[in-house]
Amino acid sequence: MRGPMGAWGVTEFLLRRIDHQLAGANWQRSGGKGAKPKPVELPQQQRTPKQKPVGADVAQRLRNLGLIPPGDTTT
Repeated sequence: MRGPMGAWGVTEFLLRRIDHQLAGANWQRSGGKGAKPKPVELPQQQRTPKQKPVGADVAQRLRNLGLIPPGDTTT
């Protein structure tokens, strides 16, 4: 795997699944009291709140370069 998921191997994915299953089973045995457990986030899910999605302003950049006419709203 490449990118942020490349840091995780099969072992890490299996441990994540085991952890989530055990937390869910313990939550269920307690009668569902408290918040339902959430799985450990995958590397690709971890984002800072201020981080923009990649390519968010691509259309504006293309307009600035003159590759898209200024009034074109098809993008």
